[in-house]
Amino acid sequence: MPSLIYILSLLPIPVLACIAIVMYRRKQHLVYLTFWMYVCFQFLRILAEGVVFRISYPLFFYSYWISEACSVILGLLLLRGIFTDVLRNYSSLTRVRQIGYEVALVTFWSIGAVLVLARPLGHTLPRMITRAEEVVSFTAVGMFLFVTGASIVLGLKWTAKICGIAAGLGVLGTVDLLVYAALSRKVLSFPTASWIETIAFDVAVGIFALYFLPRETEPPSSDPPPPGVRIDLLQWAQNARGAILK
Repeated sequence: MPSLIYILSLLPIPVLACIAIVMYRRKQHLVYLTFWMYVCFQFLRILAEGVVFRISYPLFFYSYWISEACSVILGLLLLRGIFTDVLRNYSSLTRVRQIGYEVALVTFWSIGAVLVLARPLGHTLPRMITRAEEVVSFTAVGMFLFVTGASIVLGLKWTAKICGIAAGLGVLGTVDLLVYAALSRKVLSFPTASWIETIAFDVAVGIFALYFLPRETEPPSSDPPPPGVRIDLLQWAQNARGAILK
């Protein structure tokens, strides 16, 4: 009989499949291409790992960490997409949109590497992988906070779906950082860490489904701006005013 954690690890498969199909039917994969690729990748990843786990544990071990690295890369690309999307309609912030994310990425990566690698490093493969994951998780959480903070400071309004993507990534990055930090300090066992990671991933997929699966409603029409008024500056002023009032 399959264990409970094995069942929980397979639980996101139908949900991810539904998200990918619904997005494709609604043509949302053209708007959120990186996220759609991320969903499809996670769907294929869980299927492949479930099969490999039954065949060979060493093969599962290497396939897991390779797919984890690919997942992190896609996650960082998703965060970059969120950052550029919220600045897309603001021509005055083009320079920030072009280089701001990369500068913040290098900064957080460097800080994470210094903080993690400054501690004595074990030479076993699992400990080295754990340290590398801790650096990457620190970077992912830092980039999530950067994107969120930049949006608040600039008074930028996120669409509902971008909020859902960012919230799911924020859950995954935060849990990853805490788990890998605990593993590197030997205050958490690998079975417990596996439980926490599995539940966190299920929660993140649930957040994605909450934002992408419900039936969409038509947004109310709004009056066009007066002639001669720049739309990007008008939208920025309205969002900044709302942020100040809050």
